[in-house]
Amino acid sequence: MSLLKRIFGGGRSRGAQGDATPALAKELQTCVGEAERLVAAGRLEEALREADNGLKKFPGATRLRNVVLFVKREAANKRVAQLKATVEARKDERAYRELIALYIDLGRLDAAHESASRYAQEFPENSDAHVTLGEVYLARYFGEMFARDAWSAIESFERALQSNKDCIRAHLLLGLLYYAVGALRASAASLAEVVRLDGANSRVGGFRDEILARVEEEEDLEALLERAEESHALANDPSVFPGGRRYAAEQQGGTLVPKLFAAAAAGIGRKLQVQQLAAVGSNGKPLAVAGENKEEFVRLASRLDMASRRAGRRMNFGTMRRFMVEGPFGRIVLVPAGNCAVAARAPRSVSGDRIAEGLEMVVSASRGEEEA
Repeated sequence: MSLLKRIFGGGRSRGAQGDATPALAKELQTCVGEAERLVAAGRLEEALREADNGLKKFPGATRLRNVVLFVKREAANKRVAQLKATVEARKDERAYRELIALYIDLGRLDAAHESASRYAQEFPENSDAHVTLGEVYLARYFGEMFARDAWSAIESFERALQSNKDCIRAHLLLGLLYYAVGALRASAASLAEVVRLDGANSRVGGFRDEILARVEEEEDLEALLERAEESHALANDPSVFPGGRRYAAEQQGGTLVPKLFAAAAAGIGRKLQVQQLAAVGSNGKPLAVAGENKEEFVRLASRLDMASRRAGRRMNFGTMRRFMVEGPFGRIVLVPAGNCAVAARAPRSVSGDRIAEGLEMVVSASRGEEEA
């Protein structure tokens, strides 16, 4: 049995048209088998080519998409290791920026924060270093909605502007944050600076005019951030802001595909004797659920997630990487995963580390696009 089949549970792949004929079904199965065999053999570049070629004919084949996601994630992790070695050996700004961007793409925001903080400390007069740290706080804020992260992002962008008052990126990201939480007057002021520095950017100028027309009253930024944290909702959609689309992904709860989640959970669940498993968004809403007493476990997972995040913030060490509870019911382990968290209950005979590693594999396997 191949590596990916063991991870994902070995379900039958489907084409975009449901494998219309036995011949097509056989062709797809052969392609999937070859791609997964190459992954198991460690020949990742060949596996990626095989999967990409297969997806041209079978664009709805979930297991082929999972091969692509798996290989790209493995390549990103390998590159992370190389970049970490580079920044530890010498001060390299380009390596810092690439490393932090990869961490954000992988959803490893705690690691991104650690590297960005070090980058800003080593290059205190470099506006780009402070902007990069601000971007990490911004990604974390849009994913978790804690006001403290928004204030930290604002502080980082303002420090960047102290070093370079003409830093367009800092002005633009301040405008994005202000717009998202509903501080339209402040957002328009930041965009005015972007227009001053880049007058040819008609999209920014036009957007500034649009939001100025919506300004009705004075704004209390502190109150707006408190409201967003309490409601777990932003006043405005960041994806419509110029350059804000990448941050909007942090707000979307559908990053885990339920069908992929169910397949991955089944494979991991059998190995680890998992009895209940759920993924919940930062707003407490279920993204995917497996096992018995689903509604009850979703509520429990949501409470554990909120407790772990609040405890992490109170103690100033960020989001907990793992949160575990034991009792007569067995062992419950929760793993934060960017804009969601995944929790599982298993017997106490199964180690917490094994459960956490299994949950991380479930998250990795579940990220993708829904089948057509």
